[in-house]
Amino acid sequence: MEKNKKKKSNAFNLIICAVAFVVMIVYLLFVDKPENVLNAIRNINPFFLILAVAFMWGYWLCESATVHTFIKNLFPKEKFKHSWYDTIIGQYFNCITPFASGGQPMQAYYFTQFGVPLGSGLTALLSRFIVYQFVLIVYSVFTLAVGFRNFGDDLSQKGLMPFVFIGFAVNFTVILFLIGIAVWERGTAKAANALITLLAKLRILKNPMKQRLYFTREINKFHKNFMFLKSNVWIIVKACFFTALQLTLQLSISYALYRGFGLSEAGYLQIISYQAYVQMISAFIPLPGAMGAAELGYSGFFKDIFGDFTGVSTMLWRIITFYMPILVGMGHMLSLKRMGYKEPTKSELEMMNSEQSDD
Repeated sequence: MEKNKKKKSNAFNLIICAVAFVVMIVYLLFVDKPENVLNAIRNINPFFLILAVAFMWGYWLCESATVHTFIKNLFPKEKFKHSWYDTIIGQYFNCITPFASGGQPMQAYYFTQFGVPLGSGLTALLSRFIVYQFVLIVYSVFTLAVGFRNFGDDLSQKGLMPFVFIGFAVNFTVILFLIGIAVWERGTAKAANALITLLAKLRILKNPMKQRLYFTREINKFHKNFMFLKSNVWIIVKACFFTALQLTLQLSISYALYRGFGLSEAGYLQIISYQAYVQMISAFIPLPGAMGAAELGYSGFFKDIFGDFTGVSTMLWRIITFYMPILVGMGHMLSLKRMGYKEPTKSELEMMNSEQSDD
């Protein structure tokens, strides 16, 4: 019964993604004439299109390398292919769940299926998350500095600069929270509890006791992981390298598409900066894959850069970065099923979430 409920939930999310894909295609054909769309697709340079797809596979490979860097230190017997499968599974469930919330519990579950102790798997996944957030904020600072100095006027004229600052502020707040946990665990817990109390008094937040318990566990969990990272500096350096390369490859997908259409006026830094802004803004939209917001954001930032190819480039970018991970993830899930690995039940996933909090 529990497994059927979970399958129905996943199926519903997949249906939403499929509907979003159809809407995107219909909208594209409505804005651009079908012959113009087909002509643009026919004329794109195959080399750059293949390069864009290769960048996405490289993105997954780098994330697998980051996870494997941590897991190998904790569980030396772990094979890289298991880290690869675990990464693709995480990507798949991140795409089909709101706030990308479904990936980590599934990854933790499948690591135990691969023979990795649950504590080791959780530590590796959380360490990867912490490193990713820190490298992401470095990228955000860099692209914001570059963008404000070189593209500020263009973004202001489009009315997009406020969204850039909002996206940066949210990411920066997450990093401040993580730093607070690392160096001032008790103070951060007190600050979180004070905020929960305030929100409860304003009747914005229900069940404050449950929220306090949740945040206390989360803060304790992240603090323990910071202690692990502190004692493994060389591993952090390797993980930061793979993560920086991962983000570079992901942000370069738009540039490959840009060159594929025979365009060359905009520079590489401008395009990866705009791509970073799109991701910063859409990351906190409570829909699977930030559906709708991601497409609108991409079109808003890249309209003047891609010109007549904006609609087609938006479609190709979303296919590569959102729909392709879903298809590849489904393929990997079926492959694991054929190899005898069973899917988790709802209670098993709830246990993963509970262990994740108590670890």
